[in-house]
Amino acid sequence: MIQARCVAFANQSGQLLHGILHEPDPATARAVCILLLSPGIKGRVGPHRLYLKIAERLVPLGFHVLRFDYYGLGDSEGELSEIFLADMYNSIQAGRYIGDTIAAMDWMQNTLGIRRFVGSGLCGGSISALATAQVDSRIDCLLGMGLPTVLEGGPENWARILTRQQIVSLRGSYFGKLADPKSLLRFFRGKSDYKVIWKIVKQWIADRRAAPKTNVETPLSEVDHTNPLFASAFMAMLESSRPMILFFSGADRLRYQFAENFESHHEARIRNLRHLYEVHLIPNANHVFSDSTWVAELLERAERWLNVRYPSR
Repeated sequence: MIQARCVAFANQSGQLLHGILHEPDPATARAVCILLLSPGIKGRVGPHRLYLKIAERLVPLGFHVLRFDYYGLGDSEGELSEIFLADMYNSIQAGRYIGDTIAAMDWMQNTLGIRRFVGSGLCGGSISALATAQVDSRIDCLLGMGLPTVLEGGPENWARILTRQQIVSLRGSYFGKLADPKSLLRFFRGKSDYKVIWKIVKQWIADRRAAPKTNVETPLSEVDHTNPLFASAFMAMLESSRPMILFFSGADRLRYQFAENFESHHEARIRNLRHLYEVHLIPNANHVFSDSTWVAELLERAERWLNVRYPSR
């Protein structure tokens, strides 16, 4: 029988954090807790009740699931001082909620004796789990969903963090607008995003020059836009033999950013550790996995991966 109850515990600053603990039948419990950490400024339910759907699938398998609100979010105490969302998101990527995550694990260990945790969550939840895993070995694997690797720069810097795959996909639509009088008028009135257009044109020129010489893709930029804390946290997990499964959606830039801004720049370091992490792409999914078929695919693969990692009793 699945039980869900309200819980509350204090973080290191004494702020009370509120959450929901889903508990499995004691006969099937695996003494492992899945931490569903808040995605950015979203609360413990997740977009489109994603976290509830995950709990409903994994708790009957014997996993505890804890989802709670960080300080300043939802029902928890505290306030947020940031004005712009980009600043909030970047603070999360810098490890803003490591302390809250550790407080949750401390509470689970002191209350239920659970010492093993699966770090998980959508977007900001995944990066918080990864950052916490670097300093706390109780997170012994990562189930990431839409793991971000690049800091948010705001609309004015969007062109700077475009991936090559995004540039190629945007090229057709931008070139198609050349025949549209309204788009041309917008261009000459200074209302277009000239940085994006210039980047598309430069990539197109580079591809044209490279085409007669070779069939391989144009080399990626040497500029690394990765969150400076990402690589060290990611490698800390791999080098301590803690595995990961990373889910990405096809209609999202995050998969390409992970490949182009992290894997390509750290190829030598991860070559012998590549077997420790798996990347699963759900082709047509959006960032929040809002469709039931996308959630079903995610949960089916996650369940198989978790069963290998934590065999049932």
